[in-house]
Amino acid sequence: MNSGDAWAREAEFRAILSQYFSDDVDSKAELSALPGERDLNALVTAGQHRAVLKVYQPGQRDWLALQDRALRHLQSRGVPGPIVLHTELIDLPDGRVARLLSWVDGLPWSQSAIGAHQLTALGSIVAQVDRCLGEFDLSQDELTVLTRPFGWNMLQAGNLRESLPLVAVDEVRSACAEVLNEFALVHLPQVNQLRMQLIHNDANEYNIIVDDPAVTLIDFGDIVLAPRVVGLAIAMAYAAIGERDPIEAILPILRGYHLDSPLEVEELALLFPLVKVRLAMSVVNSAIQHSVDPANDYLLISQGAVPQLLLDLCALSPALVLARLRDACGYEPSPTSRAVRAFLQANHGYPVVAPCRNPLVIDWSIGSTTPRSAEYISAQQALAESDVAVGRYGEDRDVYTDDAFTSGKARTVHLGLDLFRPEGSPVYAAYDGVIEAFEDRRTHLDYGPVIILRHETTDGIPFWSLYGHLSRESMAQWRVGCQVMAGEEIATMGSPEENVGWPPHVHLQFFTDLCGMGTGVPGVANRDEISVWRSICPNPNLALGLVTGTDAHARPTTGTMRDQRAVRLSRNLSLNFRSPLHIVGGDGAYLFDVDGNRYLDLVNNVAHVGHGNPYVVGIGARQMATLNTNTRYLHDAVLEYARSLAATLPDPLSVVFLVNSGSEANDLAIRLARAHTGARGWISLQHAYHGHTASVVDISPYKFLGRGGEGAPSHVRVADLPDAFRGRHTGPSAGAAYAADFARTLATLDQPLAAFIAEGIVSTAGQVTLAEGFLAAAYEQTRAAGGLCIADEVQIGLGRVGEKFWGFELHDVVPDIVTMGKPLGNGHPLAAVVTTPQVAASFHNGMEYFNTFGGNPVSASIGQAVLDVVYDQRLQAHAVDIGAYLTEQVRSLAKAHPMIADVRGHGLFIGIELMRDDSPATREVSDMIEHARNHGVLLSSDGPDNNVFKIKPPMILTRQDVDLFLEIFQSGLRSVGS
Repeated sequence: MNSGDAWAREAEFRAILSQYFSDDVDSKAELSALPGERDLNALVTAGQHRAVLKVYQPGQRDWLALQDRALRHLQSRGVPGPIVLHTELIDLPDGRVARLLSWVDGLPWSQSAIGAHQLTALGSIVAQVDRCLGEFDLSQDELTVLTRPFGWNMLQAGNLRESLPLVAVDEVRSACAEVLNEFALVHLPQVNQLRMQLIHNDANEYNIIVDDPAVTLIDFGDIVLAPRVVGLAIAMAYAAIGERDPIEAILPILRGYHLDSPLEVEELALLFPLVKVRLAMSVVNSAIQHSVDPANDYLLISQGAVPQLLLDLCALSPALVLARLRDACGYEPSPTSRAVRAFLQANHGYPVVAPCRNPLVIDWSIGSTTPRSAEYISAQQALAESDVAVGRYGEDRDVYTDDAFTSGKARTVHLGLDLFRPEGSPVYAAYDGVIEAFEDRRTHLDYGPVIILRHETTDGIPFWSLYGHLSRESMAQWRVGCQVMAGEEIATMGSPEENVGWPPHVHLQFFTDLCGMGTGVPGVANRDEISVWRSICPNPNLALGLVTGTDAHARPTTGTMRDQRAVRLSRNLSLNFRSPLHIVGGDGAYLFDVDGNRYLDLVNNVAHVGHGNPYVVGIGARQMATLNTNTRYLHDAVLEYARSLAATLPDPLSVVFLVNSGSEANDLAIRLARAHTGARGWISLQHAYHGHTASVVDISPYKFLGRGGEGAPSHVRVADLPDAFRGRHTGPSAGAAYAADFARTLATLDQPLAAFIAEGIVSTAGQVTLAEGFLAAAYEQTRAAGGLCIADEVQIGLGRVGEKFWGFELHDVVPDIVTMGKPLGNGHPLAAVVTTPQVAASFHNGMEYFNTFGGNPVSASIGQAVLDVVYDQRLQAHAVDIGAYLTEQVRSLAKAHPMIADVRGHGLFIGIELMRDDSPATREVSDMIEHARNHGVLLSSDGPDNNVFKIKPPMILTRQDVDLFLEIFQSGLRSVGS
């Protein structure tokens, strides 16, 4: 037990359980003590059931009642946390109060293996609790309780200054005083401007329970009224304890919180100061409490590391920390960077070196063939053809091999411009300014003699320019605070001996903030922090205007890209695989990741004639170099492609609209159908998807009946999917039965019918081939009702189905409108709509249709090139051959692996459905996709249960490629226990 006689304490707990909580837990349950700062706690274990009995000192009843109400509110909103097991608080005869809470399974944060996933999950759960408590209505009495004097209420942190003498270590006491004074005088008024709400207020390493992957907050005994950023700062402060780079360690928490509950920039600006305040509070409160109760070791938990963390954080640049925090949330890292960049763009600086008429840009990026030796950059060689040689900004270089660059986190990304001229060449100030600092930095490969000038934008926003690798004789004229005019000579370039090992040049770099580093500001950054330093150090060419361009756009690490994507792109854009791939190249049927690993791509029906097809690329590049404009001019490529595309279709489909995507094609098809029929009623097939624009989502059951959907619009009816394998009707007569169902669905439409849209093979339903005879009957019924028939060929067209050029031809029907997309441009954004002259005439109603990019010469030339490759390489017949081989081999595997329930499709558009004991094998399919990915084959799944592998590779797939797939597929089946 916590203190006193353990036997007596256990007897006391048992008496409380027996008298007050007998309906909730067995009074004979096993008891074990739990630590606590102020109160008595015991774990109650009865078989598989566990609870926590808590006994509180007198005078806390109102406080505990508020906690219980908050916990019940969280439970009602589905937020994980302790559950109140007894309906009322128990008043003990001696004035104390008892309550019983559920036990939360898992280990305390302090005892768990913590990685980025757990940190992100912590941020997310803190955000969930905050969001839920933010809607919690408080009575006036509760507000009074929440504003009582409380040593752990950050809004009252200034009061702790009177107890600073209790902090024994001078350095720590001074840090606490500095942090608390700044908070009281500067930050508290800013905090008070934010919205107040109930917060948990104590996400420390003992109040966070990890039961991977779940993270849960417990112990709501410190809830207070404060802005939500206070609670987040507390979680970050405790999670940073003991970390080598505490800011890096807490960024996943911030990102997890922001992704769940986006933070405002005003909140981010306060976050780092509040983290330090919480640590200072912890130090001072520990000193206070330990002075009262020296024997309570619980009060000293974490205090060995907390003071050191506080000192470490106080030594950091607030500006740099803020930039990292803003970057983690997807905001511009440096708050003034945009304004500085705008000034540099609008006010070109004086050329820093002259003449600068014919710059030679040097490629020093990793993997380039440029020699690295100093001799190459000598005046005789580098400047033989140019006035100045230029080393690029934002370049990831492999020349930084010295310990100064490789110790710790390797720094390889160049943040300035290198301007190479002969030794002794003059260097000029780019803008008016004053000398901020200068120094002779003599460490090998440092700046050598370096000067920093301070400038201001027209709006008074400061920025700085740095000139490094100068001559020592230049330093004689420098004085801090001296005015410098744009174009004034400020230095000459130093020799290699003077600029500590580099060939003669000036390193030019701009800063939005020196981050308290003076002349020690870095000229090279770590790849993980590229976006932060690009913001702090804008491209100097904004000022110089070298027409050759100087930005190398260094690639961040894969992990950084994943983190950045989460906040810079919409999270609606999902990634494939549990560990996403960083793909940097493609060739034929293969993709290549950043590490050079090769993956057979069985998913990408966009790269119809192969990734990077040289013929298509060559045609596109040639036309792009010649002309690209819109369709308001005559151009043979546009007409030739329209002719070629229409020639693949049966009469009377002959009028072509060229657009940019399948979604846009289907959106236009809706307009055409409405213009021709004057109606709005619509029929779509169950599970079908036709695109992402608002009008197309309205006709896509896959979307409007799926997660986040709002149900079918009033003008849309959903017909049963004619699935003869798992649908309502099977066998030879399934098509007729589904046609009868279609007629009944059509009859429910309470307005005139505009159109019925369907794919010949329904892709998102799981590559479902339509039951025989259904589509012809559905077309007949649609036309009888006055509607048009639309064939969506976005996924399956252009010879992919093998037996026919278009999917609708498999069903012996001729639609009124055909929409096309993905494969037409082999990755270039090209799509089309082809319709009849009659429908096109109805659309020609006086409202002009114009598409800026649809039908441009480059797109048309690429589309024609793709068609030519399909014809010249006989890819339609190839799809028949390779598709038959693949399906036959998979069916053969089914004899040994009964989990393979169905293999269906045509050509190279194939579905493989897995079932286990008559249930969809969703988990097994997911596991097999990961297995295949780890062995170099890319697969994907679809269907209502995500238990169907969709095979739709580039059409150039070979038998050897299929054999690789079969090998990995079979090993995957064995691994999931088929």
